[in-house]
Amino acid sequence: MNRMFKMLFTLLLGILLIVPTITANSLADNDNQKKLIELKDIYEKGGISEAEYKAAQKIFSANEDKSKKKEINKKKSLTLVSTKKSKKKSLFASKKEVEPIQDEDLSKIEIYDKKKFQDEFLTFPPGLINFFGKNSNAVSRSRKAGSYMSKEFNRTPEGQQRFPGRMIKAMAMFEVFYVDMLRKNKKTLIRYKEKKNTKYSKKKSDEKKINSLISMNKGREKMRTALGMTLETSRTEAIKKFWFLGEFLDMGQAIKNDKYDPSLETRKNLLNEYKQKITKLKEKIQSEEKKENIN
Repeated sequence: MNRMFKMLFTLLLGILLIVPTITANSLADNDNQKKLIELKDIYEKGGISEAEYKAAQKIFSANEDKSKKKEINKKKSLTLVSTKKSKKKSLFASKKEVEPIQDEDLSKIEIYDKKKFQDEFLTFPPGLINFFGKNSNAVSRSRKAGSYMSKEFNRTPEGQQRFPGRMIKAMAMFEVFYVDMLRKNKKTLIRYKEKKNTKYSKKKSDEKKINSLISMNKGREKMRTALGMTLETSRTEAIKKFWFLGEFLDMGQAIKNDKYDPSLETRKNLLNEYKQKITKLKEKIQSEEKKENIN
């Protein structure tokens, strides 16, 4: 009877050793505790010897330690993952922050008028009208202008020097592209101008879109300033100047100057870097002045 009991116990012990390996870590701890209590009860009733009890006790204790280590490692890995996620979220949140819209910048954004812009289109240079097609609409013109700009603005400095006329024409395309952005955001702009001093459900979304328009408008202003124009210059006049200058430059032909002094390239790069720093400094000063005026 005693031998039979030991055989059954050995079989039970084998099963008890296998089960923890296929259960979850949280359940394994509880199971081990229960098995140790059952084991002690069997030992106290004389079912197994002291040596057998201690040997089995060591096995269960070892399994419990492994489960605890796994749980600790799991918690550490989860902590690392959550930390990484929180960092990503904070970085993502910083990108989503909407800059405050200045009234001065907002006042420079015009409301789209379909008839007005269609009439303007008919006064564009013939070459530009032919490029888009006389019967084209704002959407198709925007698509063609975007494609042209993407190609020309992404040329290398060497490519821009070979085709300077195309770069200037791309500035005319930018004016056309901007018009379609006004069309797409017409409702947003009207709604924001009416409700900017109140809270409403789409305010953050509207501010994001309007900031994009303001950024584009500042780009237009810089391009115009390069040719002595301002935002007050009519769109028709600005486009004509860009386009005709581009056609004039297209008439020339780039040649390689063998007598070109390489040191001039270094001087040109330094001058460009200097101009960029001056421009950034001016923009920073203007931004600080705007903040002071608001406060």
